[in-house]
Amino acid sequence: MANIFSKYDLVSMPVVDQENHLIGRITIDDVVDVLEEEGSEDMAYIAGAPDEEITEDSIFKLARARLPWLLVAFMGELLAAFILNQFDVTLQQKLMIASFIPIIMAMGGSTAQQASVIVIRGLATGDLSLRDTGPRLLKEFRISLLNSLFFAIVLFLIVYLWDSAYFATILAVSIFVVINNAAIIGALVPLTFKRLKIDPALAAAPFISTTNDILGILIYLTISTLLLSHGI
Repeated sequence: MANIFSKYDLVSMPVVDQENHLIGRITIDDVVDVLEEEGSEDMAYIAGAPDEEITEDSIFKLARARLPWLLVAFMGELLAAFILNQFDVTLQQKLMIASFIPIIMAMGGSTAQQASVIVIRGLATGDLSLRDTGPRLLKEFRISLLNSLFFAIVLFLIVYLWDSAYFATILAVSIFVVINNAAIIGALVPLTFKRLKIDPALAAAPFISTTNDILGILIYLTISTLLLSHGI
């Protein structure tokens, strides 16, 4: 409805029954009210909080409403910690690997968040549809290729001067793969939610961030283990 009002610059729209008798009208004010409500709801979903957060007085109800989101994040990060523990030999072999985990995670998280917000907004405004899944994923991948290549080169040069060429190679390859993986996840999850008839805004938090953390750590430490074992 909002798209129709926007496309044709309408200020009102008639409402008719099955016999085309006028029974009312929808005004631009009605549309704005709905858009404000939907926007507020989407922002709450993205933040992982209930949309009645501002008006609700009971801290117990608000805590209970936030709890499921926090539990998903907690369980996801617990799994990430378990994965991290499985690579203790790699971390002991090169302790500096642990120092760069925050950078790898932050770049992956930021990339996924950017991609997801663009897709969620596009689905909400009607600029994107499920038919655009393939082209959208390809576009996000091409964008992430450029960004990941840039940061891989920058990180390689910094670590090369700081430590060594082989460790710089590990980090460059890792951040390149993690950023591209995060972009695909960020774009694909909201589109998948839309296909399953679930509000895509639910994908932003905590599913994308948690999934990205788990896969990011797994990718980074797997690449580190493989390259270290080959003496690169």
